[in-house]
Amino acid sequence: MAGCASQGTTNNGAGAGSGTEAGSATGSRSGSDTGVGTDPATGPGAGVAVSSGAGSGIGGASGAAPSGAHSGATGATGATGTASSAAVGHTSAAPSSGASAPASASASGPGSVAGKDATVIVGVGKVRVVIYEDYRCPVCKQVYDQIQPVISSKLGSGSIKVEFHAVDLIDHNTGGKGSLAAGNAASCALQAFKFQPYREALFAAQPSESTDAFADPNELISIAKTISGLDSPTFEDCVRTQPYGASIDSTYAAEYGSGKLVGVPSVFINGTQWNVPTSGDVAASFTQALAAAGA
Repeated sequence: MAGCASQGTTNNGAGAGSGTEAGSATGSRSGSDTGVGTDPATGPGAGVAVSSGAGSGIGGASGAAPSGAHSGATGATGATGTASSAAVGHTSAAPSSGASAPASASASGPGSVAGKDATVIVGVGKVRVVIYEDYRCPVCKQVYDQIQPVISSKLGSGSIKVEFHAVDLIDHNTGGKGSLAAGNAASCALQAFKFQPYREALFAAQPSESTDAFADPNELISIAKTISGLDSPTFEDCVRTQPYGASIDSTYAAEYGSGKLVGVPSVFINGTQWNVPTSGDVAASFTQALAAAGA
């Protein structure tokens, strides 16, 4: 898989977030960033800026390995114990080997960031999946289309917990502000209990990489208007003021700027990087890696 490359890292220094959500797949959502609530698309869970449980069937069907315009790096040994060459979206000049996910992306981590923590945690399963993605990256969308149905299924069965880290890698590589703006907006959507549907809508509306349309807050707000119950004065203010921007930028600096990670998407299963296949069925490979980890 060819993909999206970086100049540099993994988020070891996530800020102090305290959001907690819990609920059932059929309930209605209520509560606040520091409270407890329910989400019709999620199940019980807790964590940093948490949205927990199963997704709402988002993502495309599984199929052949995606391809992209950017050359990838050689992947680290995956959760299944086999090493393969995998393009990881936008990549950096110095690929890492044997990369592992941070021990914790919670408030107890080794560092802190200004503003609100952009980390989103979904689910309560024992198998930990960590995803670094850039909403401007075409290969991130291709991988999302392949593995999201698997993620939704495993969240529904309660076997995994997923940490999502928005990365503004393309902003750093090619200029613009859309990666950070979109990542911030996704965390804004979490506060309205709409992270999963808004993430889906962002990928569905992904503009050409060269246009940077997500840098326009009106575009991000327009996307939110397609999701019932999301758009509001509070959401629009969050999109425009970008309270999660510093956290997203710190993730880039800590993980990509320092060279710990080399590209997006970067996916870890129980701390070991999963290699996105260069050919074949990506969803099947991901499912196999999760099964090997116990999910």
